[in-house]
Amino acid sequence: MGRLVDSHTRPFFELLQVAVGNRATLTHLPSAEEEWVALVKEAEQQGLLGIFYSAIQVILPQVDIPMVVYFSLEKAARKIEEKNKKCLELFNSLSRFFAERGYRTCLLKGQAAGVYYPNPLLRQSGDVDIWVEGSRGELVSLLRKHFPVRKVVYHHCAFLESGLQAEVHFTPSWMNDFRANRRLQRWFATVADKQFSQGTTPAFNAVYFLIHIYRHVLEEGIGLRQMLDYYYVLQHLDEADKEKVRQDLTHLHLLRFAGSLMYVLQEVFLLDDKYLLCPPDPKGGEYLLESTLMSGNFGWYDASNAHSVNESLPAHVRRKLRRNFRLLLRFPSEVLSMPFFMLWQYVWRLMNGYLYHGR
Repeated sequence: MGRLVDSHTRPFFELLQVAVGNRATLTHLPSAEEEWVALVKEAEQQGLLGIFYSAIQVILPQVDIPMVVYFSLEKAARKIEEKNKKCLELFNSLSRFFAERGYRTCLLKGQAAGVYYPNPLLRQSGDVDIWVEGSRGELVSLLRKHFPVRKVVYHHCAFLESGLQAEVHFTPSWMNDFRANRRLQRWFATVADKQFSQGTTPAFNAVYFLIHIYRHVLEEGIGLRQMLDYYYVLQHLDEADKEKVRQDLTHLHLLRFAGSLMYVLQEVFLLDDKYLLCPPDPKGGEYLLESTLMSGNFGWYDASNAHSVNESLPAHVRRKLRRNFRLLLRFPSEVLSMPFFMLWQYVWRLMNGYLYHGR
């Protein structure tokens, strides 16, 4: 695996390969407590504690894991399971809320990805994301009457409910480049009816999850948790689905990025060639993997992306642009379009009364 895999990352990758069933044991079985602590820390930073715990269950007869480490993992796994149950309850509650008012919905992102996992409850969840059919204005007005709306941006409205963050999507995602965004929104419009009728399909998620990863690479950073989501969704595509996904990614100008992602999935999880959407791109993939290992889940561990909770709008803009311009040569149209999209969105939110505490 080249320079990206050293004595620290190799056992971590191998444990993930155990978790997905592509390896039975480790090349080196950690013995010292500090080795285990370092592995657990890496799993935490990548949003994979529950998956890490499932791997430990497989190799437990082979290793002498310190009890303090094992019990901390077990405790974390139970918390992850409980949060997943609460997230599902909230999604069902929100779905009923909208259905009673004539709006169709479907689940997005993390909770939608969980259905592809052998044990969905061990996937570490984040927000509850729900796509609702309806106009932005109608939905914002409705939500403000019933929920403590915190923030409205181009693609979603966010609020806290039952101690969890919910994001109601008017559209699943966006692009900074206005032409690319117009193309993307047209694609969402063509597939929307099927998703609202059946729930999100593997073919839709194979495109949408990739867009989600792409956006986070550009915006703040991405972790291996989302890469694992993609690993699993690929295994639920038949040949017709794969061909349609390739066509859609080509139309959206994202097939090259897909090649980088294929490389990461093979390097980290040993994805079988039969599941590949396209040939892996080692050059782009090495960069994507290195960036993922450095930044951790959603960029929380990237020092260049550090910021305070109460970050001011000017500081927010400076940080986003500074980080984004490092990616200019890799994603030129999105990077160059970002300042214009941010300015347009700020003015649009201001004119529509969508600003919250200046953000």
